[in-house]
Amino acid sequence: MKSQLLAFSTILLITASSIIPTPVFVSTKAKNTVVSNQSAEFSFFRTHRQQKGAVATWALTTNTGVLYFQLQRTYQDPTDPYSMWENIATIECTAERTFKYNDKEVLAGRIYYRVVAYFEGDYSITSEVSDIKIVSH
Repeated sequence: MKSQLLAFSTILLITASSIIPTPVFVSTKAKNTVVSNQSAEFSFFRTHRQQKGAVATWALTTNTGVLYFQLQRTYQDPTDPYSMWENIATIECTAERTFKYNDKEVLAGRIYYRVVAYFEGDYSITSEVSDIKIVSH
């Protein structure tokens, strides 16, 4: 009797699982991405010392759809995911081919910089990291 009940419940379970569709979860939060800007990338990103500060210069392959840039720096290990990146400047995107920012408020030591480009449609790209060393003031 037990084996017949077990066989019946197994068959019932197999049959029910093939009839009842598996639920599919769909995110209700829509994320807008601009497909045409996904091919944009940084042409270059450079930093160099200038007097007692640093200058960052960069360009993208295309400025189409770019709203603004944020220049960030850290004095910590840039490969550490827990390093604190400080937003030091927000630069509006214009028709210019290259962009530049003069960071005059630096401390002595190794400084790492990166730029984040923000596009229309909640899309962004981040440059490579560039670093400089300030010996003293």
